[in-house]
Amino acid sequence: MGKAESLVGIIQRHLIRMSALAVLLCCGLVFIAYVLADTKQEWATAVELRDPRPIAVSRLRHQLGYGGLVHHYLNSILRPGQSLEETATFDLGAVRGAMLDFQSLEMSPLERTALTIINDELDQVYIALEQMERDVYAGLTPQEAYARFDVDLDRMSNAVDTLATVTFGEFGDVPPHHQLLSEFEAAIGLDGIVHHAKAFLLTADQDHSDRANEAVMRAEALLSQLRDRAVSNAEREAVRVIGQTVNDYAAGIALAIDMVEQGKSPIEIDDAIRVDDMPAISAYATLMSFEMARLERGTEAVGRGLFSAQLTAVLLIILFLIPFVVLFVRISLSLIRVVPQWGKTLSIVADGLAKEEFEKNQDFTGLPSELAALEEPFAAIRRTLWFRKEQALEGEAQVDSMAAETEQLTTKIAGVRDDLRTATKRADEAEKEAAKASQDVEMMGGVIEAMSHGVLATRGFDGILFWNLRLSELLGVPPDWFSRDRSLHELLLYLATRGDFGKGDPTETVQKVISFVGEKLTEGVLRHDLSLQGGVERVIALEIVRRGDGTIVFSATDITARHELAVAMEQQAISDPLTGLANRTALNDFTSSMLKHAKRSGEKAAILALDLDGFKPINDHYGHGAGDEVLVELSNRLSEEVRETDFVARTGGDEFILVLLHLDDGLGAARFATRLLRAIEVPVRLSSGEDVSVSGSIGISVFPDNAEDLELLYRNADEALYAAKGAGRNCVKTYDEIAVISEDVEDVAESA
Repeated sequence: MGKAESLVGIIQRHLIRMSALAVLLCCGLVFIAYVLADTKQEWATAVELRDPRPIAVSRLRHQLGYGGLVHHYLNSILRPGQSLEETATFDLGAVRGAMLDFQSLEMSPLERTALTIINDELDQVYIALEQMERDVYAGLTPQEAYARFDVDLDRMSNAVDTLATVTFGEFGDVPPHHQLLSEFEAAIGLDGIVHHAKAFLLTADQDHSDRANEAVMRAEALLSQLRDRAVSNAEREAVRVIGQTVNDYAAGIALAIDMVEQGKSPIEIDDAIRVDDMPAISAYATLMSFEMARLERGTEAVGRGLFSAQLTAVLLIILFLIPFVVLFVRISLSLIRVVPQWGKTLSIVADGLAKEEFEKNQDFTGLPSELAALEEPFAAIRRTLWFRKEQALEGEAQVDSMAAETEQLTTKIAGVRDDLRTATKRADEAEKEAAKASQDVEMMGGVIEAMSHGVLATRGFDGILFWNLRLSELLGVPPDWFSRDRSLHELLLYLATRGDFGKGDPTETVQKVISFVGEKLTEGVLRHDLSLQGGVERVIALEIVRRGDGTIVFSATDITARHELAVAMEQQAISDPLTGLANRTALNDFTSSMLKHAKRSGEKAAILALDLDGFKPINDHYGHGAGDEVLVELSNRLSEEVRETDFVARTGGDEFILVLLHLDDGLGAARFATRLLRAIEVPVRLSSGEDVSVSGSIGISVFPDNAEDLELLYRNADEALYAAKGAGRNCVKTYDEIAVISEDVEDVAESA
């Protein structure tokens, strides 16, 4: 048999061609990588803009905010004659559509809780719109109607902000363009300018005006970034129009604050500061259209890049990959022809070894040089097998020994079988005991359900082990919310998102609560009072015990009645039982705090000592019951005349003390006192049908002009009061006036 062709020779004939094709193929792949890298930025932008979660958050903010549901809901209250309820109802449907977009996504427990809160508030908005449409509150002022509606817009805005925080993360120095638009929507809509400006008209709450001004500054900062990113005149014009509307709202808020201080009604203020929102809403739509245009341009750029990559890949396949495969097939076919011959020769050699032909030399002719070199290794194998055969004879003696060991092993296996039967019997007994324990657990569950306390057991701060129906009633959580798939962390997150632990990020609040409970439980048993606002104000007494196995048991008791009784007793201790005004104890506490605040801020304050003129004849003629009616009516008038920051107290039978804060000078206190006397002079209609009249005398002492000591201020006010009574009653005297008179008397005495 002649020598076969060398395996190396077969491969070398094609190696150069295949290497050249491989180099060209790598060049094509490098070009594809360059094309894909060139479109990487456009691809990232397109993917980011097509993310459904940011789109869902932005749509929800848009439908709830500026020009949306909350905007029209507040306008419906402020403008009852313009029939805005249908528009608000249409917006309500759009909001629910936006929520369906969000619910189609995979959500975390925090997002599910936030959507539940938003849905609850939407139900309340729907109820309010129905009541307005049926004129349920016809005849009420906008403030009264707004107070009657059980709609918590702050709770809704916190839930929407939670969704935005989960979706976008923290608002960085260079946020994406679509996040910038979403944040601007929040700054001007829900929890923004429109929300707090109109809520300020309906409540006159200073906090709303402050938050509206903060929203104006936030909106202006976001508009500055949008203006810097504008790439066309249309975008810049849209930003300018929106900025003008924001400026109009800022001016309107300032005017509204002045008109509220003047006592104007919300409808009058709304008419005076009304802003035409249509240009700004259209301009915002223009910005959104440019955002969609950016998405289309990015998509087209990505499409062009992918087409170039695909075209290059097809050319590589046709020009280089297919020839490469053809060459590989040719090499394979060449090997297929010669390998069976080599295999036959090697099979003869292996067959000789199998037949123990150790003395026979095998023929390796006809094999390529690479395989012919195996002759020496095969010879070594023959020698090794001969040696092993000799050793096998010696191993027969060892087999008998192994048989004995096997018999011993069989005996041990029989013993193991006996142990297995014993273990099976014990398992059956354990199963019976487990069934009995299950019955005991069911009985204990019935006992727990019958308890008046709410009971909850958890595996540390993780899974919930058991609970009773009373717990869900006390916490205001739906009974079907509880399950063994829930955890204590999720329950705390539900309560925090609902606002039971106050304002702030729910996740951070829950971590603080868990840290507090974990720290206190090291002492054994923890007792803590918890105030919940889940629809109804409720005070819960919690007793928390950590067991040795790590289980935490919560026992909740409703102590709302006891808490209210304590509050009532505390209120009774600091208030006048007849008029409900503060008594002298509360007055002393307030004036001490007032004096510290005035000294720290540098503002002026005044103490007014008021005594009724002609009150005793009413008691003598009509009786003390009539006198009590007069005191109650005049106390109500005093409370209506003073500002929220002022203080009124009854210190005697017909004696009152008023404390005025934030004054520019003493003249303001004198003007207020004169207006107060006019209110007192109005006749009082007794329950018997008769009208009686009284007047008043007022003495004024101003801090720090007249004194900086509290006792001296009281004394100066009393001296001014005596001067007013001496001047004929029904008048106002300041300590400055009587001080001037005293100086004049002293000057006359000295000149005499």
